[in-house]
Amino acid sequence: MRLNLVRLLSFALNVAPLTSCIEHLQTAWRSAVYTFFKRNIKIGFDNGRKYHFFICAARKCKGSGGIRRYQDSKDRAATSNLKTHALKCFGAAAVDAAFKKTTPLTQDGSLFSAFAHQGQRPATVTHRAHNVDESRAHIVRWCAESNRPPHIVCDREFSILMKAGRPTTALPSATTVMRDIKLSFDICRTNIDNILKNHSGQVHFATDAWTSTNHRAYVAWTIHLHHQGSILTFALDMMELPEVRGIFLLITLY
Repeated sequence: MRLNLVRLLSFALNVAPLTSCIEHLQTAWRSAVYTFFKRNIKIGFDNGRKYHFFICAARKCKGSGGIRRYQDSKDRAATSNLKTHALKCFGAAAVDAAFKKTTPLTQDGSLFSAFAHQGQRPATVTHRAHNVDESRAHIVRWCAESNRPPHIVCDREFSILMKAGRPTTALPSATTVMRDIKLSFDICRTNIDNILKNHSGQVHFATDAWTSTNHRAYVAWTIHLHHQGSILTFALDMMELPEVRGIFLLITLY
């Protein structure tokens, strides 16, 4: 028993400095290629040669499970072999997208960079973790499109789900989400205003009135146009009517 304890202590003393060394090195790894590998880098020795083993993050690795990078060579910090492996497991499109995300030309660090026009493509899952701004942008979009309350980010189970496997993930507060929603609304309203003013084609307006289940009457106005190969529909306004007396009331009020 005592011998096993001594071995455990000896192992812990040897592993701790190696682990802290890896964590220190990871702070300088800026390349996007590292997002295709897990963060728990393993340290090993091959005939006395020290190497770092990068574990592939793919669900089913098409190689040997990862890449060894020997530390006694001049290219101990090279990423070419990591990129080659990432191309094999994730494809050129995913790798190119990851590298483009690291350049100022395609990602300006703005909260609203994730709101670019996505067309009619199906939703895809990224193989890299979102940064803080991207997480805030997706939370804003989720709350707005799915009618979720901003305070949902304070839910304990939501926090557990979001931080599973990524305990250092930073979640915004409910106040931050509400502020981001308002700011996103102001920016979207400005963008819609510019689109409508600069549109050279025809625009179509529509209106509709209805009575809700609580016997309150509402009226809404929408606008429809063809823009850059897509049909755009915007809700211009919606308001409650004090009383319903037919179309003549609408004409008188508006």
